[in-house]
Amino acid sequence: MASDIGKYFRGKVVFLGVGNILRGDDAIGPELVERLSVIGMPAVDAGTVPENCVGVVKRMNPDTVVIVDAVHLGREPGSVEILGKEDIASGNGFTTHSLSPALVMERIERETDAPVFLLAVQPSNLEFAAPLSPEVQNVLEYLPELLYSVITGLHRSEMH
Repeated sequence: MASDIGKYFRGKVVFLGVGNILRGDDAIGPELVERLSVIGMPAVDAGTVPENCVGVVKRMNPDTVVIVDAVHLGREPGSVEILGKEDIASGNGFTTHSLSPALVMERIERETDAPVFLLAVQPSNLEFAAPLSPEVQNVLEYLPELLYSVITGLHRSEMH
């Protein structure tokens, strides 16, 4: 997965976590960006209103923006995929939120001139007051360090 991730990201990568922390695996976006922030990665918790955080992301001057969200991929719980706008427009991913992620992605792209991707995690349980499923909890165990190592590795290779 690390080599796959590296081909999407360039320069300063800003993560935007989307999700409702009260609805089980829908908390993946906020949980992941919190962990990324702790290890020094630029990250914003948008909760359930990513459209309200476009200005914050723009002021961070990103070269790449990655939205993190629970998405119905039709795969095993805990599966992770990186999707572009074209993937979402064709119906490959359905988020758990009412506003289309493709619209949010287009707006962020317009405002920042940075490519925008969706880091999609297949949820298992989205019930109110449910904890994170073991599968999504596992994603939180490995993904922050993986993203950190890929992105810091990119920065080192860009300097040479």
